[in-house]
Amino acid sequence: MDQWITGIPGRIPDHAIFVEDPGHESFAKELAGEQSIVFVLDGGGGDDAVIPVSGFFNVAGEELLVGGTLNLEIQDYVAIPFVNLIGVTVVRITTAEDWQAFFDDAEESRRSGYFVRQLTEVNAVLAERGLLDGSPAIGSSLARLHITRDGRVLSGPYGSQIGWAGDSLADIHKRCLALQPESSLASVCDVEVIRKSLDARPWIPRYLAALDAWKFIPQGNRADTTLVGFGASLYGASPTDDLPSPRAPFIIHRAGEHTLLDTASGRTFRLGPDAAAIIEALSNLRDVQTAASAVAAPLGISAAVAEESARVILTQFEQAGVDVFGAS
Repeated sequence: MDQWITGIPGRIPDHAIFVEDPGHESFAKELAGEQSIVFVLDGGGGDDAVIPVSGFFNVAGEELLVGGTLNLEIQDYVAIPFVNLIGVTVVRITTAEDWQAFFDDAEESRRSGYFVRQLTEVNAVLAERGLLDGSPAIGSSLARLHITRDGRVLSGPYGSQIGWAGDSLADIHKRCLALQPESSLASVCDVEVIRKSLDARPWIPRYLAALDAWKFIPQGNRADTTLVGFGASLYGASPTDDLPSPRAPFIIHRAGEHTLLDTASGRTFRLGPDAAAIIEALSNLRDVQTAASAVAAPLGISAAVAEESARVILTQFEQAGVDVFGAS
């Protein structure tokens, strides 16, 4: 279900296929690989590869019950700041208003370090995450398919039409090869506008990584916590400076203490304030000498001492299996 919602391949080996009309279940099975999952709205199930679904997948404020056990609340992005997330919530970004609000919030986070609280909760799932974080184009891998009630085959719940019920998987695959990532929203948005908006903000994947990083911080600790690495700096980096790789670690600053958070593994490392500033500069600038020059004056040390310290820190974290640059 996560693969179908986000468009990120690899959650399951084959396709995630959503069928709006049980009458198209047999066709969906023809498209399914050995390790595909078929979700059938108002279907009866009875097959290990077929999961019955009930409710509404595209109506804000409604719920989708998957397999009788997984309950998903559906919300439009514009409503998210005004609702309390009780259970797992799918956050749809499908209209011009949604996209404007999403980009406005991202820009504000970059300027001020303020994040919409609901987006940092563990039960918030951003739809079309694959498009937002630059994951491989969903069409090329056929990670997900959506079969509408009238028999159209889409590249996702809001995607481009790539066939009709009865078409062969080979023909559908051929049409997928020409799709761009933005086509995952072709039936509800102006694809060109979305493409230009994302191209103008190549740092959006780092913003998403920051939202994920907040999920590692207990709710009770958040009021007096600063997340360094997006929207906040220890050495005076400008909000308009280049940002770290999405895979680079973050630094949690709370009550005068600094902790490095490696979101890839979930591990944390206690740091001194100078080491924290040096690591931030290394992540931002991705070059030892440039980072040393940036932090030397704020830390009150020479560039030579800053460079030596930076090399020592890099070596220590390399030995710990943490990539400060976020290159891997």
